[in-house]
Amino acid sequence: MNARQSVASCPVVSVVIATYNRADLLPETVESVLQQRFKDFDVIVVDDGSTDKTKEVVRAYGERIIYIHQDNRGPSAARNLGVRHARAPWIAIQDSDDLCAPNYLESLYDFARRHEGCGMVFANGAYLSGKEHNRETILSTGKSRRLAQNGVSLTDLFDKSIVRLQASLISKKCYDAVGGHDESLRISMDLDLAFRIFMQYPVAYLDEVVFYYRKHEGNIGRNQELRLLENIRVIEKLLRDFPQAGEMLGRRRIARRLAYRYYRLAKGRWKEGRKEAAREALSQAVAFNPLGLKYRLYQMRWA
Repeated sequence: MNARQSVASCPVVSVVIATYNRADLLPETVESVLQQRFKDFDVIVVDDGSTDKTKEVVRAYGERIIYIHQDNRGPSAARNLGVRHARAPWIAIQDSDDLCAPNYLESLYDFARRHEGCGMVFANGAYLSGKEHNRETILSTGKSRRLAQNGVSLTDLFDKSIVRLQASLISKKCYDAVGGHDESLRISMDLDLAFRIFMQYPVAYLDEVVFYYRKHEGNIGRNQELRLLENIRVIEKLLRDFPQAGEMLGRRRIARRLAYRYYRLAKGRWKEGRKEAAREALSQAVAFNPLGLKYRLYQMRWA
């Protein structure tokens, strides 16, 4: 490990970038951080056991970046390691393939500074390559405005995975108190962390675009089966650790959400020719939503 030892005063924000074999994309991400209008921050890059030229890329920035290397343990472990080395009271977590907008830290920190006690503030993002799902931003314009005006509810987080940590600022005190990232998760760790923060701290939303999402073949979220399985685990974990969440969401909403996740899992498995595994997942969908006609029809068709 090579970490800069600075005698300067602590920054207000520590930007943590976990990366693995993205030496080709990382420089553009780092540059977008260094070119922020807000200047009171440091940058920590955690190399999660890369086998490409990531080390050389980061070292070229000299003392402008704190470089930490670990054996490959996954993005959650890498982020946790970066936060443990952070000196600032606020943490910004950025992916190594996305880009920060120039207002990224300025907008989020200005909001957090004016709202004492806030555990996390997050905002919107845009697609770097143009429109996706018939819109330019990750959250639609209407939803973004509503969240900013009405506040964030557990239902908002539950119905759609609206939190992108690349668009967030998290109190380090809050991050440490909730236990950081669940290192057993590789895809749904942002949703899991957002649930735990929401259940214990105030969470706010800002109607601004603060980062740009890059879609490419290397996105880990493209592993559909793992994403669905982890999403189910995260929901079950929320209900187990915070029983009041079940009352806040309602049994029907939870059952519909889990049923749909198992249905998507079943469809993917069937397409891959894993028919018995598909039937098992579909049985779970029917168990959660016995009145779901679509699930019953597939169950008869696949019998």
